[in-house]
Amino acid sequence: MDPNVMEAKVVVSSCGHDGPFGATGVKRLKSIGMIDSVSGMKALDMNTAEDAIVTLTREIVPRMIVTGMEVAEINGSPRIGPTFGAMMISGQKAAHLALKALGLPNALDGTYPGSIHPELILAAAVSAETANA
Repeated sequence: MDPNVMEAKVVVSSCGHDGPFGATGVKRLKSIGMIDSVSGMKALDMNTAEDAIVTLTREIVPRMIVTGMEVAEINGSPRIGPTFGAMMISGQKAAHLALKALGLPNALDGTYPGSIHPELILAAAVSAETANA
């Protein structure tokens, strides 16, 4: 069977834990030569992992954003430790990064409209307060 094909202006990848079906976004980028390495997740360390997942959520190639455990896979960050707080904030940050990549109002560059709830702005902003999930 031929593969199905989808097109998107921005991809947000949060494919989950390592293994044959996990972290597939960054593994595919490595296999086609778009990134040099995928470090793989490290052992459990909740205190380190929480901050790392939020801080390292980013656009890794043009218009592809990694969030959640996909971040741990590409950076060699600790696994499992990021629980609901860091995973949620990482996802919110990824959403604002996607808006930014599309040239739309977002909390990262301060172009958000006044109708966004303050808690969403805080979760997306790059600051010491946000990184300490």
